[in-house]
Amino acid sequence: MHGVAHNGHEELTFLELVLQLHGEFRRPLEPIRATPLQAGVLLYLQRHMEASVTDAATALRLRLPTLSEVVKDVVRKRWVTKRRSVTDTRAVCLQLSRRGLAITRKIENQVRHVRSDLTPMKEA
Repeated sequence: MHGVAHNGHEELTFLELVLQLHGEFRRPLEPIRATPLQAGVLLYLQRHMEASVTDAATALRLRLPTLSEVVKDVVRKRWVTKRRSVTDTRAVCLQLSRRGLAITRKIENQVRHVRSDLTPMKEA
């Protein structure tokens, strides 16, 4: 794996960089009680109203079972509603609730302040 310079001192693998960035997002989301994955799903649904579960999983590059677990959590929190598609009853469509829209605004405000000094090195 290619390394990434961190503050000019050490080389980090790309995976280490991703994990650090995950931590950078997790901390400001804690007061909202949202995980980075839940936040990503909510932000996706904000831009793609009434997306199907399959479309969201594909777009976010998540396995369907993983997204299904996240959807269960955000539905339980009443941030998202789900219903069967009118055109294809096999498909389940997701939509932000009013509460979900409010939480999404909070998420945007919180992550706006995430700053990262992690910059990828140019590959040789």
